[in-house]
Amino acid sequence: MVRLPVCFESRTTAASFRKILEQKGYSYKRSTSSKTYTKVSFVIAHERTAMVHRYIIEESELEADIWEENPSSGNVTYIEIRGDNESVKNELLKEFALSLPRKPWEYTFTQRLRNGWFSQGIFRAKSKWEEALNEFT
Repeated sequence: MVRLPVCFESRTTAASFRKILEQKGYSYKRSTSSKTYTKVSFVIAHERTAMVHRYIIEESELEADIWEENPSSGNVTYIEIRGDNESVKNELLKEFALSLPRKPWEYTFTQRLRNGWFSQGIFRAKSKWEEALNEFT
């Protein structure tokens, strides 16, 4: 399983990922689901639910989830790919990263201010992407 932060909104991220799947000719099923996460206010943890854009890629037996968390005043989008086909996972992640207007770990100054420089999604986003892409090669 690979779980990586993305510096775009979940709808934009889902549309970009769907475009890559269609370009590659993969048949897939789309669905929506929900995922729980924790938002901390002061010292109290609050359980939250996020809408998930799910793509089930049939021939490679992969499942991709894209969702947006709101850990503070800003949003952090994540992409998570589950399955055993490492080469297809790597290919999809590389092509997805290249298809975006900027690298998925390059958060804008405003995003960094709103979410906090050391928030869980933004801090070390670049190294997480590099680690994930190098893990497969």
